[in-house]
Order: sequence, then structure tokens, then C-alpha cells
Amino acid sequence: MRVLITGAAGFVGRHLAADLAAHGHEPVALCLPGETPPAGVASVAGDVVRERDLREALGTFAPDACIHLAGVSSVPRSWADPARAFEVNLSGTIRLLDAARALRPEMRILAVSSAHIYGDHAGDAAIDEATPARPESPYAISKAAADQIALAYAVRFGMAVMTARPANHIGPGQSLDFVIPSLAAQLAAIAAGREAGPLRSGNLDSRRDFMDVRDAVRAYRLLIEGGRPGLAYHLAGGRLDRISELLDRLCAIAGVSPERIVDPARWRPADTSPRLDCSRILRDTGWTPEIPIERTLRDVYEDVLARTGTPAA
Repeated sequence: MRVLITGAAGFVGRHLAADLAAHGHEPVALCLPGETPPAGVASVAGDVVRERDLREALGTFAPDACIHLAGVSSVPRSWADPARAFEVNLSGTIRLLDAARALRPEMRILAVSSAHIYGDHAGDAAIDEATPARPESPYAISKAAADQIALAYAVRFGMAVMTARPANHIGPGQSLDFVIPSLAAQLAAIAAGREAGPLRSGNLDSRRDFMDVRDAVRAYRLLIEGGRPGLAYHLAGGRLDRISELLDRLCAIAGVSPERIVDPARWRPADTSPRLDCSRILRDTGWTPEIPIERTLRDVYEDVLARTGTPAA
């Protein structure tokens, strides 16, 4: 299949393009003006908030499928500019659906949402895709709305639209603004003697289900190949880790154990990711996560060393 990736220049998009190409598909990209698309991938410049840009991409590539990744992906950024989060995450999704309905009505579409739509589920049992959303940030609210409108288009117009609700994903190439690569970058600098410490962090008591990005993009490919239109799908690593525990593991990888202090600018109240029941995606595609957290953390650390030019200790 020829698969259009929106947001292809981002962290997840680059891994997705590589996975699609490795499995016989032809990835093509819609990237913001000035962004560099994944290597070897044909692209057009455009923004999902402009339907004419989406129509140009669909007309240029005539894709068989689309995996919609473009969006504001940061909770703090969504609080800083809620209107922008809604413009990109919700309005951008609607404009993609409208352009597809007009130009490529048979195209399979996977709109990537987020497990954040469920809010804090501390102590709860695993939840399935029928669980009501209770989003708690502009990011999560905009994603919940985009998820629901995508599924509504599948029902109303008979479009082959699905949504994915992934847990947090991490891996090589992620922005240093996110918690795990941020911690890894500080540890790398301390291990190399570039910084004396202490390590600065936000709230380390939050518990997260972190999934390797390479497992996530494999799930997206399998869904676009064999998922059932009109359905939402959970995907998750299957375990909750306290961020402080992951930091301990990163310290072991880096070979340092610096003093830790809380940076008020990074602090948020502790919360817990929901436990996601992933039986639907297993049943329909055979997907389960394969990459252990230890490998993910080591790959993140080694990637940070390479990107920051920090020599290994």
C-alpha cells in the first residue's frame, strides 16, 4: 500500500516510515514547511489545519491509506496554548477526514489518539475501549474529541476509519523535552564530566506505561493492514513503572548516581496511566509488545550520547 503519514517528520513518523518501508509498503509524507522528511520518503509541505494542503497531498500521492500522526503532542504545550492544541488535534483531524471523503473515500485511515483521554486511573483495573473518556488537559480533551469524530465519520459516511489509543511511547530520537530522554541527557552529561549535577527533574512519583516507539509503529502498520473500520484500539507496554524506578535504571546504564532535586518548572502532580486492555488489537492483528523496557532505556541513552556528542563514560 501507499501510505500517507501526516506528521512524518516527527519522532514517531520517522520510525513509522522505516517500518512501513521494511514491510513492503510505500510511505509518503505530509510535513510542515521547513521540516525534513524521513530519508528516502517522497513528501509535500503542508499543514493539517489547511484543507487545501491535505487535498494537495491526497491528489499528489493518491494513497491507499493514511496514518494520521500530526498534532500537538505535549500536555504542557497544550496548557500554554489550548486554542492551538484544538486547532491542530481536532480541527486538523476533521479537515483530513473531509478531504479524504471528497478525494479518497475508500482510503483506510488510522487516526492516532492517546490513552491520555482516560485521565488518571490510579488503582483501577484494566479498561477496554468502551470505557468513557475523562480527559484532564487541553491535549487530552482535544484528542478525545478527535477520536470520537473520526469514529463518527466511519459510522456516518461508511469510511474505513479507525483510531489507536496508545500509551506513552519512548525510544531513540524522541525530543529532549520529554521526561525519559531529558533525564538520559542529564545523566550523560554528568557521566562525561560536562555537568557536576545535581539532576533536575519533575515529579518522579508518577507511574507510566511506557511502550517502545518501535512496538507502537508496528501496531499502526498492522492496524492499517488488518484493523476493523469503526473501532478504537488500545496499545500499551503492559506494565506501569514509577518514573523514579526508570531513573534508577538509567543511572545504572550511565554508571552514575547523582543527587536529585525537583525543578519547580518541571513539576506536575503525580498521576497514574490507565491500565489498557489490549485484547482487541491482539485478536484482530496478533500484535503484542516485544521490546523490553531495559532495551528501550539503553537505546534512548545511547541515542542521547550520539545526538549530544557526548562520549560514552
